[in-house]
Parts: sequence; structure tokens; C-alpha cells
Amino acid sequence: MEHKITKKRTILFCVITFTLTWLLLALIPVMGVAYGGIESLVIFMLCMFMPALGNVLTRLTTKQGFHDFKLAPKFKGNGRNYLFAYFSFIILVYLGILVYYLIYSEQFDLTASVMWDFAPDMRTSQIVNLIVVTAISPIINVIPTLGEELGWRGYLLYGLKDSCGSMKAVLFTGIIWGIWHAPMIAMGHNYGTDYPGYPYLGILIMIVFCTFIGVIEGYVTLRTDSALPAAICHSAINGLGSTGILFCSTTQYKMLIGPAYAGIIPFMPTILFAFYILYRIKKEEL
Repeated sequence: MEHKITKKRTILFCVITFTLTWLLLALIPVMGVAYGGIESLVIFMLCMFMPALGNVLTRLTTKQGFHDFKLAPKFKGNGRNYLFAYFSFIILVYLGILVYYLIYSEQFDLTASVMWDFAPDMRTSQIVNLIVVTAISPIINVIPTLGEELGWRGYLLYGLKDSCGSMKAVLFTGIIWGIWHAPMIAMGHNYGTDYPGYPYLGILIMIVFCTFIGVIEGYVTLRTDSALPAAICHSAINGLGSTGILFCSTTQYKMLIGPAYAGIIPFMPTILFAFYILYRIKKEEL
């Protein structure tokens, strides 16, 4: 049995994953479900498992088998890589928040922020909650993020690596991942709908966002030969992505710009770091 992720298998994986995901998302307008409602959240959650399902169905359809499924954590000898996965995006998210509020300092006001307005007598407990959420963010939703990463980093990345090398593979995987999000962005995910160039500008920014995140997640995947560290990175992003909003004294911010992590300004430190990671990928010949 041929276990290699061939070009045909890579294409088939993309076709299956995109088709299943976008059919699921089509249920939202067809059913008249409002974006942000419980039904749409359930559909979005199910979409996170479609890349893993695409991986499985591709292997079954092409009789590839489940050799080297990239699910095994491979902790042995990878302590530093797991520490990198656990803390990198915690640092990058808060660094992005810092950069945003250095530029928009007039928006930064702990006493009037969303965090305190709804429960002014619970400031201490809310601070503790934020610290706890930060600490556990890399594992708080690692199951659904693993649903994505078993597909993107666990399958597509390795298929592309065999055909075009590691550098291009981490970039192309991120680009494809970003395009996969296009219908979600059109529905208002991350950036809303009230901005110039909607939805195309939002989709473009999401592709850039996923591309540079994909460099970092691809790097730690290649170093460990497991999709789990990428899922830990992804979990941290999802868990802390909106944290910047908590420190904002106004609701009149532009979502494309920030203060959430997917905004242009908070994401700038990640782009710079991703360029360094590309250098590491080349230097380490992963």
C-alpha cells in the first residue's frame, strides 16, 4: 500500500474539506439562521472538524491507510517544542494588544472597559478569571482545533512539502486555510460587515492572517512530526483572540484594525515573528 501523500491525494483532500465545510456553512442562510446565534455557533464548531474528516475520507478513498496520521503527540525529546507551542501565541497576542493600545492609547481604560462595566463589584475576580483563561487557553479548546490541524498541518502541509519543499508548504497551507474561511468572513466573522471593500478586504486580511499563523504552526509541526502542537497554538489563538476588546473603553473601534488579535495592528508582531520562523525553517532544513 502506498502511504505517500501524492499530489492527487492533496487535491482530493482540499476538494473534500472545502465541499463539506462550505455545504455546512450554506445551511446558515438556507435555514435563515442569524450569524452569532447558537445555531450558527454549532455549525461553525462542526466546520472545525471537517479538515480532520477530509483527512480520514481521503485516506479511505485512496486506500492510503492511516500510517503516520500525525495524531501521536510525540512528547519524547520535544519538551522545548511543546513549550514553544504553549506560550508563543500567549506572548504574541498580548504583545499585539500592547502595540494596539500604544497607538490608540485613548481607547485604553481599565475602569471603563467592557471587562468591568457589566460587574463593577467583581473586578478582582474578573482579573483572576482573565489570568486563568490565559493560562489554560492553549488547551481550553484543543479538541476542535485538533479537528482543523489534523487536516491542515497533519495532512495538507506534508502533501505540499513533498511537492514543493517546507518553505513553500507552510506558506501555501496557510493561504489555503485562509481561503477556506472565506464564507465565514463574508458572514461577519472576525471583521463584521461594515467596512470598505466588504467582504473581499476582510477575506484578504484573513488569508494574510492564516498565512503567517500557518508559518508558526507549520514550523512546530515539522519539528515534532505531530499535529498536536499546532492545535495547542490554534487553541491559544481562539481562547485569547478577543482579549484586546476587554480593555477597550469604546465600542467604536474598527474591527479590521483591532483591538482583537485578527485585526491588522495587533497582528503586526506575529508577522515579524513569522519571518524569523521562516528563516529558522530554512536554516534547520526541516
